[in-house]
Amino acid sequence: MKRVIETTVRIEGKGDSKEKALSIALGNIQKKVMKDYKGNMIIRIEPVNVNVIEAKETSYIERFFFFFFPRQRSKYSVVLDVEINLFLLDVGQITFEKNEQGNGVKEQVLGSHFLK
Repeated sequence: MKRVIETTVRIEGKGDSKEKALSIALGNIQKKVMKDYKGNMIIRIEPVNVNVIEAKETSYIERFFFFFFPRQRSKYSVVLDVEINLFLLDVGQITFEKNEQGNGVKEQVLGSHFLK
């Protein structure tokens, strides 16, 4: 029912600062894992190791009305390979009891326990 999987996830992030780019990239781990492991409930995602594949800084000069107040701006982007331990709960293996209720107006208003 509970499974532990060791896997590597490639994620990327972009931002106005180094910290923001890394934060956005690490925040994408859950989205990537949920897309890859549909039908399972994620209990815990535990990062084990982070490898930087690519880290880029793009600089440009920003000007007001094309001429005034020039300033240096930077954008950052990172691509990471994150090794994770993934704790999953297989929902397909859980057996549920089935209870059927009538859907009449009396049962909805009064409740089925009053009509017995």
